[in-house]
Amino acid sequence: MSALANTSPVEYDDAEYGIPAVCYCGERPNLQPSFTLTNPGRLHYTCRNREDGDYHIFNWWDEAMMEELKTVKEDLIKLTSLNQMREALQRQKEEIANILNMHKENQMELERMKALIAYKSDGLTMELKLTNVFVATLVIVATMTYFFK
Repeated sequence: MSALANTSPVEYDDAEYGIPAVCYCGERPNLQPSFTLTNPGRLHYTCRNREDGDYHIFNWWDEAMMEELKTVKEDLIKLTSLNQMREALQRQKEEIANILNMHKENQMELERMKALIAYKSDGLTMELKLTNVFVATLVIVATMTYFFK
């Protein structure tokens, strides 16, 4: 039984972007130097099954590293943005909590003011009643004095 029997083919478009983890045939790519006249000693990722006639992974190591670094940089930018958003959300949560506390305090003050107004209005009602009784008494006394003179 060959080593290929335990592997499964990879079916995704960006298999050759960045540092390849697996070949299209399912094998792990190897890092090897080039023996060509145009790129002598240049490292590249390739598959050990490359000579079987099928399509296999081939990436230059330096290009794969640059692609990988670009991906890491993009991920870091996204992470920074997410952290900034997370911090902004935390500040907003704290502000909302402060607003809720102020609302509770305002509600308590409103209830206290309502009770005070109710208490004061009861006192005013009593004072108005006494004033009305006093005025009515004066009118009656004045009327009686006028008629009995």
